[in-house]
Amino acid sequence: MGKGAARGRGLHKVVAVLATLSALVLAACGGAGGTGAGNGNSSGDKGSIEIGYIPWDEDIAVSYLWKQLLEEEGYRVTLTQVEVAPLFAAVANGSIDLFMDVWMPSTHGQYMDRFEDQVEVLGTWYDQADLGLAVPDYVEARSIEDLKQYADRFGKRIVGIEAGAGLMRVTRESAIPGYGFDDWELVQSSTPTMLAELDRAIQNREWIVVTLWRPHWAFAKYDIRYLEDPKGLMNPTGAEEIQMIARQGFSEDFAEVAEWLGRFKLTGEQLAELEAAIQDHGADQPEKGVQAWLEENRDVVEAWLR
Repeated sequence: MGKGAARGRGLHKVVAVLATLSALVLAACGGAGGTGAGNGNSSGDKGSIEIGYIPWDEDIAVSYLWKQLLEEEGYRVTLTQVEVAPLFAAVANGSIDLFMDVWMPSTHGQYMDRFEDQVEVLGTWYDQADLGLAVPDYVEARSIEDLKQYADRFGKRIVGIEAGAGLMRVTRESAIPGYGFDDWELVQSSTPTMLAELDRAIQNREWIVVTLWRPHWAFAKYDIRYLEDPKGLMNPTGAEEIQMIARQGFSEDFAEVAEWLGRFKLTGEQLAELEAAIQDHGADQPEKGVQAWLEENRDVVEAWLR
């Protein structure tokens, strides 16, 4: 084989490699979001967006809601459930695009203190969120301070959710020592497990205290209430705002999506209806409840996508 032929084959290989790389670059560039609001009739592929979420019901609801809306507008959307601490880190390092359930300034404040310079805050969609210790209404205790008096009835046990949740941190680090319940057990489980235990206790009229938050559909389904918090340890800053954060550069890459999310707002009634629709149509298939809610609330959505 001559040297000229070898060089020719080598050149063809280089050209082929460069052509492949060029195609990949063009495909990647095509993923950037367009500008201007959509009209619900968009076609084509506007790019891929990954939304991370935690298993809090309002986050499940709004994450599936926006998955549906963005897919209607021509985006490819992936939803990924992640524990809260690694989710903040994933948005900060750019491996996840969006997280829509950041409670500020208290519940998730420690994470924002760490990552605020590495993420974009896209807006606030709800501003009356709070945390608490909840009991069925037939329970005689009225205040967190009363728990000591009824320790035997509760088994010195508070049923919690995921260990890394901000609600658990507030309960563990503020409420329990602040009210002197150091000999009580804060049960680490999961949100579905906590809700199942709450449901079972209510069916049997047993005494139970759980970590809970509002907005949450459980307050509509069950006759439950927060225990009074005279020391203000569960909500030291008062009502919290629920914000959306994105990886750095998201607003530039997906300008129209950032604009839509900036206009996204829900009232307490609208959110309660959305969560109820998901429960009514099967919590294991949130997209069905979202679709049902959308059929009744297209006027609400159009205000975000105008």
